[in-house]
Amino acid sequence: MTSPLPAGPIVSLALAVSRDGFIARAPGHVPSDWCSVEEQNLFLREVELADWSIMGRTTHEAANKLRRRRIVFSATAGIGQWRRPTQLWIDPAGETPASLMEKVAPVHRCEKMLILGGVRVHDWFLERSSIDRIILTIEPVTFGRGLRAFDDPASQNLPDFLTAAGFQCHRQERLNAAGTEWFEYKRAVPPEA
Repeated sequence: MTSPLPAGPIVSLALAVSRDGFIARAPGHVPSDWCSVEEQNLFLREVELADWSIMGRTTHEAANKLRRRRIVFSATAGIGQWRRPTQLWIDPAGETPASLMEKVAPVHRCEKMLILGGVRVHDWFLERSSIDRIILTIEPVTFGRGLRAFDDPASQNLPDFLTAAGFQCHRQERLNAAGTEWFEYKRAVPPEA
């Protein structure tokens, strides 16, 4: 059984991984270099629907979009710097997901947040139990080595890792004849006492 999405802001995580469980061969290796057209179309739809995207500095620099509303995690940004009218750079130490939402709300509402990467950003939200929904695409490519979605080595088998972390698969679709698989996970309802 999956939980309904919360009444407050929805925090989603978008992930594309290789068949062997990597999000990239190395930092800066962007999904648009290796993901299917179908995955990229779904990903861009998620980005357009989000009020704010959250990412680390490397992810931001790999796809720096001037018009996108972004929260960029950077240890050197301190309590927050507006580097553009739509881009808040901030050191996440001492912050909470709610405090991030409060900081950006005067610029634009924050009903849908989309986490885009990298690994430290994924871990930050997972450690705070602040991910409501995960959009996962598994592409039929093999890297052999690279970056996992989370620092935990068990995350290389992402479906099992997400289940163990308290998420349940809500929907699954095959996107193309090549074998690209798309999944939507939601936070599981805690068992009734």
